[in-house]
Amino acid sequence: MKPLALIRWVAVLTVSLAACHAPTGPSSLAIVNPSADDVRARRAMWVAHAPPAYSYVLTESGGFSAFAGRPFQLVVRNDTVEGVTFFDTHQLVPGPYTFWPTIDGLFDEAVSAAGGGQLTAISFDPLLSYPTRMNFIPRPDVTSSIEATDLSSATPR
Repeated sequence: MKPLALIRWVAVLTVSLAACHAPTGPSSLAIVNPSADDVRARRAMWVAHAPPAYSYVLTESGGFSAFAGRPFQLVVRNDTVEGVTFFDTHQLVPGPYTFWPTIDGLFDEAVSAAGGGQLTAISFDPLLSYPTRMNFIPRPDVTSSIEATDLSSATPR
């Protein structure tokens, strides 16, 4: 075998083996035009694994909200939002926090939207099964998508 051909063969074999053994994490599950039952099934999985205290990053897009497109860090304890900060500046958002959604609140919104034919797609975290992205039928005065990312357990007080 010629040296150049041998080098090419070794390079192809190396790349092929590296691709076969490249670590990949689990990918999220996406459902297009989900039913309310699809969402409820994933919610049952979330309930089985949900931490009593957690934080996550929430971003909403669309609508007339001044917060559209801006990420927020929410801290949740015992299914109650206890604090909200701007994700980029870490500045505290003044309360009350009653209209900010917990993960259970996101599930409530998803079930309602799916039942009304307004939820066009939803993605779930592959490990904890919480909704990571929800897309709605676009309307100018309503949120068109919601993202919930970077969920981590928080230490209960």
